[in-house]
Amino acid sequence: MRGALRTSAAVLCALLAAGCAGKPPSISRVFARAIYVHDTASETNSETLGVFLVANDPDGIENLSAFYVINDDAELFWKVESGAWATSTAEGESWIGSTSLSMPGGTSLPAGRYRVVLQDASGDTVEDAVTIPARSVGAADAKYPTSVAAGGVIKVSGPYAAFEVWTYSTDGRFVAAFPAGGKSPTLEIRNILSASPALTVGFSYRVFAWDEKAGYGVLSGPFGSGSLPAR
Repeated sequence: MRGALRTSAAVLCALLAAGCAGKPPSISRVFARAIYVHDTASETNSETLGVFLVANDPDGIENLSAFYVINDDAELFWKVESGAWATSTAEGESWIGSTSLSMPGGTSLPAGRYRVVLQDASGDTVEDAVTIPARSVGAADAKYPTSVAAGGVIKVSGPYAAFEVWTYSTDGRFVAAFPAGGKSPTLEIRNILSASPALTVGFSYRVFAWDEKAGYGVLSGPFGSGSLPAR
């Protein structure tokens, strides 16, 4: 389920009590970020919560069923089922997660501690926690990267030291992320196409940057791949 729902203390207690037997899953690493999103089609800005974790299960990764993100103080609750989460690989680790958790009515995410509870098909759970820092700038006032694809390259610009290009297949499925650094970073489209057959028939992409000092990320797009070069 995408979106934030208020939940009762009884529901939270039941979730924590679910995994009491069997072989529980494990979380190696987890991170969460407030992400400000600029939609280039509608020229609107919004705020989402991105949560990703390195997750494992003794019975195989396919045995994982869902993860939950919970802010007890604000009584916020999200559930991301396995069929809805995105997967990616970075530095040899496989991540699962979502970048589309949002508040009701588009309100701002509260700062503070968020619990991440991972559940497998048997109901066994494991828990970790992350902190979302307070932010002085909102989505309406953030500075967003821009990009264009032409001449066989993707060019990115914006007031950040490094960027990531997030690619999506023609059906909107996230495929892979590519780092782009430097003052005027570029990416060879041929290199993107070689990463996955799903991208060779065309793709869209978004550009992400992380402002560590300000405590939030920015994501702009979608951008089109344009005419693809011959491989």
